[in-house]
Amino acid sequence: MVNPAGKADGRPAPAPPALGLRLGGAYAAFFLAMGIQLPYLPLWFQHRGLGPEAIGVALAVPMLVRLVSMPLLGLLSDRLGRPKALLVALALATVGGMGMLALSVDFLAILVTLAFTALAWMPSLSLLDSYASRQARAGRADYGKARQWGSASFLVANLVGGVLIGMLGAGSVVLMMLAGQLAYVLATLALPELPRPERRPAPVTGRRARLGVLSGIVAAALVQASHATLYAFASVSWKAQGYSFTAIGVLWAVGVAAEMALFRFGTRLVVRFGPHALIAVGGITAVVRFAAMASEPPLAVLVLLQLLHAFTFAATFLAMVELVSRSVSEHRSGTGQTAAAWIGSILMSSANVASGPLWAAFGPLAFLVSSAIGLVGALAALLAARLQPHSSGSGG
Repeated sequence: MVNPAGKADGRPAPAPPALGLRLGGAYAAFFLAMGIQLPYLPLWFQHRGLGPEAIGVALAVPMLVRLVSMPLLGLLSDRLGRPKALLVALALATVGGMGMLALSVDFLAILVTLAFTALAWMPSLSLLDSYASRQARAGRADYGKARQWGSASFLVANLVGGVLIGMLGAGSVVLMMLAGQLAYVLATLALPELPRPERRPAPVTGRRARLGVLSGIVAAALVQASHATLYAFASVSWKAQGYSFTAIGVLWAVGVAAEMALFRFGTRLVVRFGPHALIAVGGITAVVRFAAMASEPPLAVLVLLQLLHAFTFAATFLAMVELVSRSVSEHRSGTGQTAAAWIGSILMSSANVASGPLWAAFGPLAFLVSSAIGLVGALAALLAARLQPHSSGSGG
């Protein structure tokens, strides 16, 4: 009988040469385009003549589209049984979409090309997570160590992208995203294909245990959603406190460096303590972090609070991927990871919508709502742990 890793004697198949580097390269390439898109795409919209209302609609389109495409492509990945091939196909489709976007001028054309691009691009990260977690489950790679290069690449894209856009103008934003996505195509081509896994019963059985898995995913999504006000208004808050753009950039860089460190060593933590415990720690840390931010602390304290990003974001994210990996059969990995990301997208989108009115009404005190969301996430993680009487094996 051939095991999921592809060896007839039951042992894991040997890792292809430099598999860790290939996975790290795939994450790094993916986040090059993301590191340009998140901070700078609104400038490109403005360059194309879109007003504030139109920019808001344009930014909402990918968020809406991914709610449809994520679960569908997760099911497709599992049905095809060739995750690397699907990653390559989606990367090529995204290149085509970004190429069309670069040529789009009027508002309708921009919306259509954005929707097409998002269909392929937005679910790709969850499918890459599924691929990497399967390699980790077989003992051929370390998910956290590969994922850290995505964070590093995102930071580099933020910094270098700002310099290049300052030199080339806002019209270069989509072209830079396209260059990053072309790098991602090459990176996915370098990945080995996974063998089609056997159809096996899910590791988690019983209504109570399945409810525990769902509760754990919701808990992680809540802790992630507690960051919505941070992402939207932290820079605004810090600027109002009188900090320079350089200081603000350093604060964001500290947070990214902290998450990189956690990803690098996080596998040991999740194996030692389990995903539910890490999610709970992330939620409790969010309570402390955001409650402190509501008081507009001095710069030295803000640096310490940004270091907590390692737990509020990275540990929680790593734990959610691990929880899904432990809880679904390998032949349902794509479905499981995209479903978890879908739940996270809904909660984060809702928190994003709420953050604007909250900030307008309460200013920095809106971070107290973030703190409350983190607390609910921590409590949900503890509940999820109580619903899991069994002990799952680690997915690595």
